[in-house]
Amino acid sequence: MTIPTLMTKYAKQRTETQLVKFYSMMNQTLRMSVAENGDPDGWIIANKNYTYDETVEFLKTYIFPYMKNLGYKDCSFNGQIWVCVTLIDGGIATFSIDINGGDITYYNDEKYVNNRTLPNISRHKFRFQMAKVSGVDNVTNSVSYIEPYIYSWTKTKDDLINNSRGCKPGCTNCDFCTEMIQMNSWKIPPNYPW
Repeated sequence: MTIPTLMTKYAKQRTETQLVKFYSMMNQTLRMSVAENGDPDGWIIANKNYTYDETVEFLKTYIFPYMKNLGYKDCSFNGQIWVCVTLIDGGIATFSIDINGGDITYYNDEKYVNNRTLPNISRHKFRFQMAKVSGVDNVTNSVSYIEPYIYSWTKTKDDLINNSRGCKPGCTNCDFCTEMIQMNSWKIPPNYPW
């Protein structure tokens, strides 16, 4: 194997490990919060765009007491409110709550911690959701757990790639890439747009 091939293989394995660790940590955080705060149904007010302060208050109540982090700051952009949380592993998690529920994005590269321009590429950006209303049938999903982002996904493999949020080479949203990895037993599949 050549050095670039070995470096790419190592980067993919590192990303897989970090992604599984983040997913596990977030669900453990939620389980601990549920144990103290009760049923999560109703934690997020339906059909409401949270302000930055409301999002921070949600995090201080339901997430921060159960998750180690190094602090948070406002990283809102393109009209959407986002709270950036610096994680102890060097990554960043961003949280937003809008009329469709909670959005969480995990950035696994520490070089973006102090940079307001977070990457929008499938190699460093992984989307999750909590209490998200389905864009297809308006049913609230993932009330008591965090899951890969599947908002408006029709549950077909073709739509996982060809949707406007699909995971394909040149994608700009790449929102479904985390689901693609989860469906492949948390391993980056050969058709992943690395």
